[in-house]
Amino acid sequence: MSEMKTPIPIYDAILVDEAQDFPPAFLRLCYELLNDEKRLVYAYDELQVLNSQSMPSPEELFGKKPDGTPRVRFSTPQIGKPKQDIILEKCYRNSRPVLATAHALGFGIYRKSDPEIGTGLVQIFDQKSLWLDVGYVAIDGDLDDGCEVTLARTEESSPNFLEAHSSIDDLIQFHCFGSQQEQDEWVANAIADNLEKEEFLPDDIIVINPDPLSTRKVVGPIRASLFERNINTHLAGVDTSPDVFSNAEMDSVTFTGIYRAKGNEAGMVYIINAQDCYSSFGNLATVRNQLFTAITRSKAWVRVLGFGNEMEKLVEEFNQVRENNFQLKFTYPTSEQRKNMNIINRDMTDEEKRRIKRGKHELIGLIEDLESGKIFVEDLGRDQVKRLREYLNKEGE
Repeated sequence: MSEMKTPIPIYDAILVDEAQDFPPAFLRLCYELLNDEKRLVYAYDELQVLNSQSMPSPEELFGKKPDGTPRVRFSTPQIGKPKQDIILEKCYRNSRPVLATAHALGFGIYRKSDPEIGTGLVQIFDQKSLWLDVGYVAIDGDLDDGCEVTLARTEESSPNFLEAHSSIDDLIQFHCFGSQQEQDEWVANAIADNLEKEEFLPDDIIVINPDPLSTRKVVGPIRASLFERNINTHLAGVDTSPDVFSNAEMDSVTFTGIYRAKGNEAGMVYIINAQDCYSSFGNLATVRNQLFTAITRSKAWVRVLGFGNEMEKLVEEFNQVRENNFQLKFTYPTSEQRKNMNIINRDMTDEEKRRIKRGKHELIGLIEDLESGKIFVEDLGRDQVKRLREYLNKEGE
């Protein structure tokens, strides 16, 4: 944008979907390419990345005129005139239990408290009002720092037609298995039942593996088992062209990694190896977002599956969601907790991860040597010890 001195308007109107996936500069470019009426419509979902900052206001997004006034400013809604800013509070795709579970696990509402932060939360909206904008109401407590609050979805924001059709225990299930083989056998049997006994069509079913790098390998045994039963499957974007995810004519069950799943949906969603989303050093927020995205691909039923100790802990979180009637009950983090949360749970590069692990190892070794008397504080050098003390005192303020 800084290099575009004289933009040439060539479009009468532009519609941008999934605008949260684009940088602000892209929307500014779209704005410049429009004729004088500037008919730009952009739709975005604040919840696609739970720890991201909110979409900038139009005043921030499109900048200012030479006189300092905003180039774009939404006017106050007037009767008889179309709104410039529309919030869609109703969620028709996901039932109340499914969406509340996705939020609870994505944010870490019922996750065991992290002693480094003082809360189990993994991430939180940067604006408290977003909870209300996306269809929650505070039925108890307040959305204020350090306060206990209970948030719930209403029939207005989550119509109950799915809950009226199927029981909650049928809409959403979590299963922990003793091994990956047990998980894979269960999934293959469940899909066969869906198709042979429950009147599902192949394109009604998606199997999602949260880790995109391992998907091709780990879905192989399930697909092989289904092939032996004469059930066709395909790995989206691998067995098909990049533009094809699934369709009724393929007569094939879709397997996919999380990134290919985004933007797609199905009546029945199986999420395998969900234990990978419980915890992860250096990208905890990312793996929790992956689980959130996977769960919300379901238009009706979802099965969250995994194995091992971390899957057991994930099941425990879900059980707390269910015990609280799919309401979000937690203590709203303070500004200090939010700051620490963003630091500790931030996404790190491989080099950052290696540096932190190396630093921790060296620090532990240094402390043990000092405590055992193998080395003395004086051995470290006066200037280095002074700098360390000043830094630690500053951090403790």
